[in-house]
Amino acid sequence: MIIKNGLCALPGSDRLERRDLRVTGETISGIAESFEPEPGEVVIDASGLELFPGAIDPHVHFDEPGFTHREDFYHGTMAAARGGVTTVVDMPCTSLPPVTSLAKLREKLAVMGKRGVVDFALFGGISGHRITEALAGDMEELAPEVVGFKCYFVSGMDTFTAVDHWGFGKAVAKAAELGRPLLLHAEDAGVINAATAEMKARSVSEGRAASWDDYVDSRPETAETVAVASAIALARGNEGTLHVVHVGTAEAAEALAAAGSTSETCPHYLAFCRDDFADKGSSLKTAPPVKARGQSEKLWRLLASGAIVYVTSDHAPAPVAEKHTGSIWTDYGGIPGTGTLFPYLYSEGFKTGRLGLKAFLRATSGGAARRFGLDGRKGAIRVGMDADLVCIDPRGHYTVKGSELLSKGTITPFEGMSLSGAITLTLVRGKTVWNAADGIVAEAGYGKQLRWGYR
Repeated sequence: MIIKNGLCALPGSDRLERRDLRVTGETISGIAESFEPEPGEVVIDASGLELFPGAIDPHVHFDEPGFTHREDFYHGTMAAARGGVTTVVDMPCTSLPPVTSLAKLREKLAVMGKRGVVDFALFGGISGHRITEALAGDMEELAPEVVGFKCYFVSGMDTFTAVDHWGFGKAVAKAAELGRPLLLHAEDAGVINAATAEMKARSVSEGRAASWDDYVDSRPETAETVAVASAIALARGNEGTLHVVHVGTAEAAEALAAAGSTSETCPHYLAFCRDDFADKGSSLKTAPPVKARGQSEKLWRLLASGAIVYVTSDHAPAPVAEKHTGSIWTDYGGIPGTGTLFPYLYSEGFKTGRLGLKAFLRATSGGAARRFGLDGRKGAIRVGMDADLVCIDPRGHYTVKGSELLSKGTITPFEGMSLSGAITLTLVRGKTVWNAADGIVAEAGYGKQLRWGYR
């Protein structure tokens, strides 16, 4: 197959360059100013289109098995493909059982491993109530099958509890020994528990229903900065192993970069602030919550500089009954984000000039590929790489509609947002999995599991 005349995002270039791509089987086999097709070779004319490496979303909760009323692997990967995401990494905590041992990972794979339409990798989990087992052997057994480990400093899940500081220090050392990153949900329980109690009491004492200001104040910016400071101290000597997920506070991201650790942010932290709860309500509820006005522009600058390495969706949808319970405290905290990740960053990052081409490629694909040992075949348009490609019509526009995301979740804070650029085609390993004319055209199970060092 030849993809002709596309404006290609090539590694190391500061601008898109017109090239022909030859795809042989699953792989990019040639890049040239022009190729002549061989007899019978399929030709796709990409004139006027921009070609980027398929996005990598290394933070999704596809909830299978156990919570498939919220999301499942088929719908989650369909949403990813529609949004130009060709590889996802699924979190270990929001499934039953959670992925805290090799046996539990195999149980998960038996259910969801043949349902995805894009490629996927998995994280292993370190739960506080199983920290002894994790350190005694579970982490070592999981390491060949996962691209990292995940833990929490504060958790609302009975099946996946927070680790204490002592256990975290041991876990980060073990992860370093195994050559895998340790991902951390970095909010400090001491701050959040006390602040939440105070905010609940505040609304009662004032004789009113709890407000979204109460929710944001219950998880303040200090919850992130205190947790990050603790994590850096506990990871001393292994700072490069530490990765903090969904950072919404610029000061926390700056501290991590200065220590030699990494972090990610999400589109909702770049797009919204606490004032937006007035219009968006629970559709914007996540943990951590979006922060004060001004944080988003700081996060954009840190992303452009590389202090924040890449962007993830933290895709975690829920049905209407769970998102709109009548209380800000019990409304589900999570949004369907994998389908809007790449379109938002393309429109509001690349097209606006907030992100140059190199920064945009790092933020959407290359940074995550390197962090999770997939860069041998993923994350760049280069000969020998998997032909994971997303084609964009830069003259088109995309209006976000939750009902059309292909996810089970339809409640999104991006509802109605008009974004520059329209995805026309998504390819995974040389195969079209979604196109604008026909929708999903790959069969469930086409996506394959990836492991660290994938070649």
